[in-house]
Amino acid sequence: MDSGTEKSALFFKLYTGVSNRIYSYLIIMVHDRDAAEELAQETATILWSKFDDYEEGTNFGAWAISIARLKALEYLRKRKRSQMIFNDRFYEMVADRAAQSSEELPDHVEALRKCLEKLSENQKKLLAMRFKKNDSIKKISQITGRPLGSLYHFFSKMIRALRDCINKQLIQHMR
Repeated sequence: MDSGTEKSALFFKLYTGVSNRIYSYLIIMVHDRDAAEELAQETATILWSKFDDYEEGTNFGAWAISIARLKALEYLRKRKRSQMIFNDRFYEMVADRAAQSSEELPDHVEALRKCLEKLSENQKKLLAMRFKKNDSIKKISQITGRPLGSLYHFFSKMIRALRDCINKQLIQHMR
């Protein structure tokens, strides 16, 4: 790295590109949002302190997930093995998949962005309530006055439609 400013800028760019995936991975590993948030912060601190060891141009996401994996396993061991919901092999498979997906993520995000643009404002509003604000479907039903069953059907249908749209976008992108 040439200067402290350039180092900071590069780290920030790389870390913001993977921070959500690190947090999601940690949630899967520890099954506790507060613990995952704390572990994500610890992971970020370690990544920053070891950033001089990072080889520019290599897969930052894979490196970051490997650090997060170590933090999660350390946390789980401290909480006693009996509280681990899955065996070590499962967690290793999740970590491997998360690392592999780091290169695919920008294409998926762009595909999702294009698919979301096609939705109506009402559809976007409901999806934001559910997935951005993390409101329960019951709460959305109370806020909007829509029947609970119709909202479950709506979200199921929207997730399928978005998944199909994303797959079509990715296929078009590969051509």
